[in-house]
Amino acid sequence: MKDERPIEVAIVEDNQRYLEELGHLLTNSPRIRVVGQYTRGKEAYEGIIRLNPDVTLIDIELPDISGVEVIERVSSHGCPTEFLVLTVYDDDAHLFAALQAGAVGYIIKGSTSLPEIEAAIQEVVDGGAPMSRVIAKRVLETFHATAEQQGNGRKTKFDELTKREIQILDFIKRGYTTKKVAEELHISYETVRTHLKNIYQKLHVHTLVEAMLVYNQR
Repeated sequence: MKDERPIEVAIVEDNQRYLEELGHLLTNSPRIRVVGQYTRGKEAYEGIIRLNPDVTLIDIELPDISGVEVIERVSSHGCPTEFLVLTVYDDDAHLFAALQAGAVGYIIKGSTSLPEIEAAIQEVVDGGAPMSRVIAKRVLETFHATAEQQGNGRKTKFDELTKREIQILDFIKRGYTTKKVAEELHISYETVRTHLKNIYQKLHVHTLVEAMLVYNQR
């Protein structure tokens, strides 16, 4: 039976007006329960660790520490919340820093409506990796450029993966989130993240999207 429990969401956004607008929208959704709203990175880190929401919507630039650092700190703590970046920044530096830190999705404020944000949250819970069109295109371009540089060596790199790493990629391909993979394999969330970092290094990729492209083309 499908889990009908509302999706617990935290929002990290330094623009107070936008934070209130977004919080109001999500609060009115029967599928979502907003459990925390933060305008600063440090308070967000503490709140997320305490509340353990299913999904955290987070901006990149915050008054104290960056959203990327929040993602890194929370992930290293072993908290299994899934991070969905919501920002105005669409450059490679911010994009890949966030994805490497552990964000599962990256959407741009100006090109994403509030209802689409709600849909993206549901997609994250369902195991997806929502990205604005311009971002998805950039990730794919980066992957293809990397693949061309490596040539046929990509298969050799894939062969370096351990049985456990292949098992994790197989679960993710089937739609499991990082949290659900940990539960299925009876290992910690942080252990899964460590395996993913090793996978990225071996495949010479930066994101889960790129890793799955390599996996699907093996």
